[in-house]
Amino acid sequence: MKRSICAGFTLVEVLTVIAIIALLAALILGLVSNAQKTAARKKAAAEITQLESFITAYQMQYGQVPQTRSELSGVLQAANHPLAGLLDPWGKDYEYEASSKETFYLWSTGGAPGVPDSYIGTHP
Repeated sequence: MKRSICAGFTLVEVLTVIAIIALLAALILGLVSNAQKTAARKKAAAEITQLESFITAYQMQYGQVPQTRSELSGVLQAANHPLAGLLDPWGKDYEYEASSKETFYLWSTGGAPGVPDSYIGTHP
């Protein structure tokens, strides 16, 4: 009896290739997820810097910063500012607090509630 040689892969070879592909896919998805989180943090920091500049200009014009978040929102809307909605990259509200007529705090809670992701304050 002569055995004929069939071209093909064994079950072990196929399963090994599938396992390697699954491992590579998991690694790539993890890297993409981290890149998205980093991009969102950088965008939030840039937006906070823009808002800080706007508030500083407002302070120079009127002698004080907006005292409440709603007042800040109204001023931004009146100026047709692109960040008038005060939403961060995660779709949550930027937090704003004026601690005096010259000092304010502006931050984003980011992806986790209650955990400041970005924080900028202005002091005299």
